[in-house]
Amino acid sequence: MTRLKLRSDVALVLTCVGLFVAAAAQVRTSQGTALYVAVATVSAPVISTANAIVAAARAYALGRQDLEAVLAELGRLRREGTQLRLTNHVLTAEVAMMRQASRLLAAFPDLGEGSVLGRVVARDILGSRSLIVDRGRRDGVQLDAPVLGEGGVLGRIDRVTDNSARVQLLSHPAAAMAARLTEVPGEGLLVGGDQPRLTGFPPYTKIPTEAVVLTTGSEGIYPPGLVVGTTGEARNEGLFTLVPVILTANPAETATVLILRALPGAPR
Repeated sequence: MTRLKLRSDVALVLTCVGLFVAAAAQVRTSQGTALYVAVATVSAPVISTANAIVAAARAYALGRQDLEAVLAELGRLRREGTQLRLTNHVLTAEVAMMRQASRLLAAFPDLGEGSVLGRVVARDILGSRSLIVDRGRRDGVQLDAPVLGEGGVLGRIDRVTDNSARVQLLSHPAAAMAARLTEVPGEGLLVGGDQPRLTGFPPYTKIPTEAVVLTTGSEGIYPPGLVVGTTGEARNEGLFTLVPVILTANPAETATVLILRALPGAPR
């Protein structure tokens, strides 16, 4: 059997420590034994550090819960903000359309009876040169009904369903109407295309620039006296004087249109 032997110097140190501990345990003070005071003094920083660590851990846990709650609330507020912005955009668009409709009715007070206000729901200005409005047969819209925007004539209805209709713009290559100038006698034919133009005037007719172009109604579609546009610089071409026309109704900025009742003589 192996016996544990201590070195003499180590044994002496251990003996001294044991005697010191025993003596400290016998000595009493107002706070307790000297041994208790010594142990308390030595362990106090350790206990304090441990308590601080526990408090910090609790604070971290509570802080993490608070942070998660704050982040969740922030996410909810952001979603509400996004929804409010969308609602604001919709309301702004609705207000703009209502104002445009009010201006349309004010600009054409004599044409309001029997007319229908429509909202533009789609547009293809460069392709098919048309607009789609949210009014159709159920609202009394008919083929060849004239369509007005704020600036004047936009075109005519060339396709109708129960709940929608298509507007053929005056910039369409097949568009045409009888028109006259406020400062020039006679009547011409306005034809569409990339650059709408008036033709039918005799050669070398003096056409002032920025003269107002009006409908005459002789083609049986558009009522007379409606504004179409203004003239550009005229030129002679063959047997006629050609007059470029700058249309005053801008389909790109039109949100609401006034669809007139089709004239009795208009084709169906």
